[in-house]
Amino acid sequence: MTESDTVNKLEGLSYFIDLYCFQESDRSFAAIAWHCLCSACQERAVSSLKDVEAASLIASIKDCCSKAPDFINSKLPLFEWIFRVFLSRGNEPLSLAELASQLAAYFDNPVSLTPQTLKRLLDSDRYYGFKQWTRAK
Repeated sequence: MTESDTVNKLEGLSYFIDLYCFQESDRSFAAIAWHCLCSACQERAVSSLKDVEAASLIASIKDCCSKAPDFINSKLPLFEWIFRVFLSRGNEPLSLAELASQLAAYFDNPVSLTPQTLKRLLDSDRYYGFKQWTRAK
């Protein structure tokens, strides 16, 4: 396999936030995603994180919170940027190429996030629930 074939294969891989992994590890997706909500959405949401549905949080973030100019900003760590990109897109699976393009739009100084680098980052995650998406056959 040539280097070009490897890059093409990697660019075609897609990832998403696997909400099931939070249940498996007895962790709360709502607790992790709550800080991504704007203050208006936090006020509208119920006060108990146990009662907040993941789908409702994701929809609020996609439709409202992600529109704020500072939703993704340079003060955030890279993994948080990635997490917020997925949330801003409704947690739709993104290919590594699409994710790289989305992230590049937020960098002041363009940084080359190759598909190989993104794959290593996403595969090493143990906090945000990033998983490789496979199409149902």
